[in-house]
Amino acid sequence: MDLPIFAIIPAAGSASRMGFDKLLTPLAGKSVLNRTLQVFASLSFQKIILAVNPDRLEDFKAAVEFEAKIIPGGPCRAKSVYNAVRSLDDIEEAILVIHDCARPFVSAETIKATIEKALETGAAITATPLTSTLKEAKEGSLISRTIPREKLFLASTPQTFLLSKLRSSYAVIESEEDWSAYTDEAMILEKAGFPVAICQDSEKNFKLTNRRDWDFASYLLTKNA
Repeated sequence: MDLPIFAIIPAAGSASRMGFDKLLTPLAGKSVLNRTLQVFASLSFQKIILAVNPDRLEDFKAAVEFEAKIIPGGPCRAKSVYNAVRSLDDIEEAILVIHDCARPFVSAETIKATIEKALETGAAITATPLTSTLKEAKEGSLISRTIPREKLFLASTPQTFLLSKLRSSYAVIESEEDWSAYTDEAMILEKAGFPVAICQDSEKNFKLTNRRDWDFASYLLTKNA
């Protein structure tokens, strides 16, 4: 059965660590918002859903250069994605590709890989193996132990799921008032007991979180112009 494929891009964050509006500010001549949307617009999605700060709906509508359905996001990432999923209440089953708007360097190949894996397993995310030595510390910053890194990964996006699995997972946490601890959708599926597969990600698919990330992204884009 051929399933419709939807992209959900949460973009309602405050960018407090960046210190300015990282999504709508031009980065080497083009906003991060449109750099990210451009990659998704190059693929055959049924619809791209952009969940934004409810107070800034008009700002995003004016800025977007690609076809996308813009909806109000929530007070945290998990709620923003939930709002987007609720906008698909008339859809029985689909593939959902969820991607951070602040990761403009994602490749079409990476997106396709998660879709293929999710069709096979029901749930898949991108992640990179942890390469640094990981320490756990007690109070006073004293090391208590070194954690083996062989099985550890740094999760990223896209994260791709069957719509039915994500809906079932939401049912497990719907009574919780605060969803801010769920920093990605894989955590919600894990809590519901669904297995989630990993697709190897590229280090190029980094998230623009602070000014150092911004400057590095600007350098990469200028260097390759």
